[in-house]
Amino acid sequence: MSGLSEILRPKGFEEFIGQEHLFGEKGLIRLAIESGNLFSAVFYGPPGCGKTSTLEIIRKKTDFEIYHFNAAVTSTIDVKKVLDYAQKVKGLKKMLIFVDEIHRFNKKQQDIFLPGIERGDYIFIGATTENPFKMINPALLSRIKVIAFKKLKVFEIKKLLERAISVKNIDVMESVMDFITRISDGDARFAINIYDVLSDMAKALGKEIVDDEIVTLYGGEVKMVYTSKEHYELASAFIKSIRGSDPDAALYYMARMLEVGEDPRFIARRLAILASEDVGLADPMAILIAIATAQAVELVGLPECVLNLSECVIYLSLAPKSNSSTLAISKAIESARETMNLSVPFNLLNVKDSGYKNPHHYGGFLKKSYLPKGISDKVFYIPKEIGKEKRLKEILEKLWEGVKEYGNKD
Repeated sequence: MSGLSEILRPKGFEEFIGQEHLFGEKGLIRLAIESGNLFSAVFYGPPGCGKTSTLEIIRKKTDFEIYHFNAAVTSTIDVKKVLDYAQKVKGLKKMLIFVDEIHRFNKKQQDIFLPGIERGDYIFIGATTENPFKMINPALLSRIKVIAFKKLKVFEIKKLLERAISVKNIDVMESVMDFITRISDGDARFAINIYDVLSDMAKALGKEIVDDEIVTLYGGEVKMVYTSKEHYELASAFIKSIRGSDPDAALYYMARMLEVGEDPRFIARRLAILASEDVGLADPMAILIAIATAQAVELVGLPECVLNLSECVIYLSLAPKSNSSTLAISKAIESARETMNLSVPFNLLNVKDSGYKNPHHYGGFLKKSYLPKGISDKVFYIPKEIGKEKRLKEILEKLWEGVKEYGNKD
């Protein structure tokens, strides 16, 4: 960790940036530390969000004797020696065992912490960037709390950078601030280290501000400077191109985003949303392909995951388009907000003698509305005669003929 990162490490709760749910006035960890009721836990979250920094606050605010391990470089033999010591001094000393990258210990190795936790020999805290429900021994997980840390928001990274600037007295241009906040992706440590490097370059060149020239020297190409405005403009053009069934334009704007450092996971998320919002029931395969693409992006990573994204973009661009499900849920939400006082029909309650008629006993369908009285004839979903949804429209009209009108009113 750089000297600047160490200088900016929070010394108390008031200096902690982000994680308000944990370190705010009513934050879970803050209350536990201040009340002296610290508990065993696994801290789970992305890099640079404050998991290890929490240990330093515990060190300053409590009287625990703390042992800090990193599972990536520590053997369980070394850990076991400390655990044996903790058992011997139980009642004499308050012990805390902190294990960074706990997921690096396999599930069998993690078993060594179980006896001590159960006996109360020590407080155990593990930190991980991986999903604890997949990487942590279930027996261990059932004895500790899972505490979720969130990646820092853009304004929080900027606040951190402002503190860094006040320490080094090397300012940054707004475009550079946008560049650092974007490529750091909520990672405080990464943002500080990038600023540290750029500010040192500026100082070496006799400059008092980090400008685009410095970033160009650092990144090799001007294209790496990617502002928030450009991010939203390109993302908007990308989505509108797919919605407009223009795969060439969609691929172009995606390429622009990737070339300036856009996170491919962001693109995958947008594709998953679009698959339901703009393709919808006209092609139900769209959401499956989008989700498979998102999984492939996580599994494969850059640069090869660009192939997965390209395939999905082309498919969604050429798929028939329908926003009927989007309009349907919007209408349902609007109606629900206006009729929150309506009671659920008695025959739909899970009570004896409700009068409920199971459709399976009547050939699979009963022509009777399940909506509350007063809106029983309300229609939210109006299918379109596009793609596979055309068949759904036929089924719906046949089922509810004479009761509900499903003409296309768009």
